[in-house]
Amino acid sequence: MADHPTPPPGDEKSPAAVLVVDPDPAALDFLARTLTHAGYLPAAFPDLDPRNGSLDRLGADPPVQVAVLDARALDPLEDGPALAELRRRSPRRAALQFVVIGEPERLDRVVPRQITDVTDILTKPLERHTLLYSVQEATRRHAALLSRSGTTLAALPNRRSATTKRELPADLQVLQWLRDLDEQRSKALDGIVKTDATWNMLAELLRARITKRRISVTSLCLASRGPVTSALRRVEQLLQDGLITYALDPKDRRRKYVELTGEGASRMQSAVRGVAQRWGVGDPSRNP
Repeated sequence: MADHPTPPPGDEKSPAAVLVVDPDPAALDFLARTLTHAGYLPAAFPDLDPRNGSLDRLGADPPVQVAVLDARALDPLEDGPALAELRRRSPRRAALQFVVIGEPERLDRVVPRQITDVTDILTKPLERHTLLYSVQEATRRHAALLSRSGTTLAALPNRRSATTKRELPADLQVLQWLRDLDEQRSKALDGIVKTDATWNMLAELLRARITKRRISVTSLCLASRGPVTSALRRVEQLLQDGLITYALDPKDRRRKYVELTGEGASRMQSAVRGVAQRWGVGDPSRNP
């Protein structure tokens, strides 16, 4: 089946720029050709070596809107804030989107440490329409963030600056504050205190609802920051509790997404806004 998506959103006068990184030459060629044929402007590299120009491409003209990265490209940077470092090299820092691809076992190891920066997660082998749908949604999100915040995003020093927090909707501010707290707690008490997998998944679904993203079952399991088998059991429990539901991809009925139900969204928003009122994090009046 041929793929004919709508023109990539973003700058109306030029194709959306996509950084593509994959150490497998055949996979890299597939990614680059697929994106080129769909009307994107890919820049393909085998790795994120500073000497090959891949990092410089983030800030070149036109600026990269989406980075499609094989998880193996992140392995050397696994212990550091790899995606945050890449974001800092982009002139549109807060708007830059990341799609991470790879085999499930590698994604399971690399992505949970960097889930805060990931827009979407795709398992290999990839199909053309799956890749194009994910990149299309990422470019739409990039355009929406630029439209919402204007050119101020280009000048942000990093994702967690005070300026960034003022640009975010209040519910996202609270979710980020809670995630920062959880990360610091887990880091200080490593091996003693564990993160709450169910909350992590519900919080990720609320983020997706606010930013109009779709979350696959795989992505949601990785967002739990726990074992995938345990996450799947939690997903089933949340389905039984009526807090989440499945939605099928209209272009591929085999691909399922997860989203909050009306009750799930209402209860999560109640929890988040209760934190905002108690601790003065964000301004609920600014929520959409």
